[in-house]
Amino acid sequence: MATSIQPFVIQTTQTITSFSVACRTLNLFENATFTVDSFDINNSLISRQVIPITNEQYLEWNNNDTYIIDLMAATLGYTLVTPTLPSATQEVC
Repeated sequence: MATSIQPFVIQTTQTITSFSVACRTLNLFENATFTVDSFDINNSLISRQVIPITNEQYLEWNNNDTYIIDLMAATLGYTLVTPTLPSATQEVC
């Protein structure tokens, strides 16, 4: 049996380093909802959220996955990382 105590707050910090997006529901020509899973550096699930989009957002989507990824990132306050390309080196003979 558990012993009752006064509420005791423990604060933890988790760092999200990536996320994935999946379409959950789709009402053709109307709206959709997406499931967004957020992960830490070890690819462990930190949170799962269901995010709806409006009719206006749906119409902007045009089946462009990049639009949805950008929209979900903006909705959650995430900043996408642009992969850096290796710098070109020039060999002189």
